[in-house]
Amino acid sequence: MRNLLLLSTMILLFSCNNDDYNNEVTASDTTFITVESAKPSIENPAQFKNLVWLPVFDSAKGDFVIKQQRTVKADTLTADKLISEINASWDGIKLELVKTSNDTIYVAVPESTKLTQQMGSSGANSYMYSTTYILTELKNIKFVHFNFIEGDHLAPGTYKRSDFTN
Repeated sequence: MRNLLLLSTMILLFSCNNDDYNNEVTASDTTFITVESAKPSIENPAQFKNLVWLPVFDSAKGDFVIKQQRTVKADTLTADKLISEINASWDGIKLELVKTSNDTIYVAVPESTKLTQQMGSSGANSYMYSTTYILTELKNIKFVHFNFIEGDHLAPGTYKRSDFTN
């Protein structure tokens, strides 16, 4: 499972890195490992080991699905701890807590170029997918409001878990 995560992450991060030619990765160009039959071949990078939720590509469904890597107790979680884990996992993207209010946590990405311009749509959506799931593990939090400068691959706004399900 962890190996699939590494493969998916690498594909996502390199899917939009050069504007000089069309480097869009399609299912016909890439071999994906099915989530259900993933066999260990390379170690999961240490940076993703602490994340509670991570999107992985399920070739049987032809789409990304969210997989829980570990269980947590909502009563023991803090926003600062979860944001620290997210920041340690996604190189070049620094998430900052702004505030919590009622059922919403407000966060910002002050330097959002990597997230919105350099990771491609799949990479940016994977970040939003996992970050939204992780932060909604907090007790009574149902929504995550992201504030950052809009880019080619991502727009700020308020997200909930169901925004990422088909």
